[in-house]
Amino acid sequence: MTTYAPTRTVDVGIRALDELLSRLEPERHDVGAVLIRQGDVSEFALFLAEGTVAVFAESDYGRTQLASLEAPRLIGELGVLAAFPRTATIEATTPLSVYRLSRSQLINVGEAAPDFLLSVIGQLGRQLDGMNRAMSLYGNALSALERREFDARILEDLVHPSPQLVTFGTAFRRFAEQIIDKRRQSDELASAALIQRSFLPDRDALKSIGAALDLRADMRPASDVGGDFYDYFPIDESRVAIAIGDVCGKGIPASLFMAVTITTLRSAAAEEQDVAAILAKANANLCRRNDASMFATLFFAVVDVHSGELEYGNCGHNPPYIISGGERQKLPATGIPIGLMPDRPARSARARLGRGDTLVLFTDGVTEAMNPAREEFGTARLEAMLDETADASPAALLSEMFRQVDAFADGAQQSDDITGLTLRLR
Repeated sequence: MTTYAPTRTVDVGIRALDELLSRLEPERHDVGAVLIRQGDVSEFALFLAEGTVAVFAESDYGRTQLASLEAPRLIGELGVLAAFPRTATIEATTPLSVYRLSRSQLINVGEAAPDFLLSVIGQLGRQLDGMNRAMSLYGNALSALERREFDARILEDLVHPSPQLVTFGTAFRRFAEQIIDKRRQSDELASAALIQRSFLPDRDALKSIGAALDLRADMRPASDVGGDFYDYFPIDESRVAIAIGDVCGKGIPASLFMAVTITTLRSAAAEEQDVAAILAKANANLCRRNDASMFATLFFAVVDVHSGELEYGNCGHNPPYIISGGERQKLPATGIPIGLMPDRPARSARARLGRGDTLVLFTDGVTEAMNPAREEFGTARLEAMLDETADASPAALLSEMFRQVDAFADGAQQSDDITGLTLRLR
């Protein structure tokens, strides 16, 4: 057993604590180890025998370092004795040697040496005093500015603050920096989301087709920007192109590749006549100089609204469904995701939509949505929902899909983008 040297607790000055530590085995921790986490129940205190730790406050704006503590030092005793949750997170910044003390052990020390409890109260008092002094100084400074009267002593304290004020001021500055940084990131994400939305088609995009087609689409990103996308646009007076896809990855990189994919598809559709040629050209363009190795699953189709002929290519995407007379038909994959291999474009295939038939497209955010028990919504639930809504309008069907996914998730955080597109020939 490691022998403990009482001289290490000279700053605490409590013999009963020294005696307790001499009977315990120290714990060793590496750099980065989390000793105490903010919000946890305070079940133990730590005596820091060797090393240095950092104290962090966690908030909605991020993490801010409040202080750095060196051995020898007692940590976390206030929360243990008062039985309230941890108010900060403590991590090792150097290799550590620490002793873990339970609440009962601390109480025993306090009963054997009341001076120990007085020292704990004194430490709390010093912390409150430092905070009160800082709040008082900054409050008086702001009041003086409002009155246009500035006391020279306040200026001196601000220019040459005491150690307590330096600690408080540093923490305050770090909090401010975190808020500014989060605000900047939020503004950037909001701009990216706006740009991404601008790439999605407008309801008026199919005006030229008139009443022959009933189409609805919606996307709900898991974060401000996502990797899912959908698109639809007329090829000529009787044919409409539709697409739905899911880019690998998340965030701004995925949203950028999504925008490039939509632009590439539209460009290829303007130059080529059939689906296979469109996908081949789009795939080749996406593979060119794709240093980030991004790719996307994609279902792309051209529908003749008069004949109901459907020519499509499924590039590794979730198989869509054609709902006809209460029966379901899947449209399986005809190739690998686009952007992976320039010499492996997807094949095309054909199907037919009758009057009143519904085409249902979706991304894996639907089938892979999870509830709090980490169960997936799954294909079976989706198919049951499609059977229940076989006669519903495209708008009602899409709305019901999102509603049932939300009900299944039961408040669990959305982990992936959710996108759907429904189409019916009138």
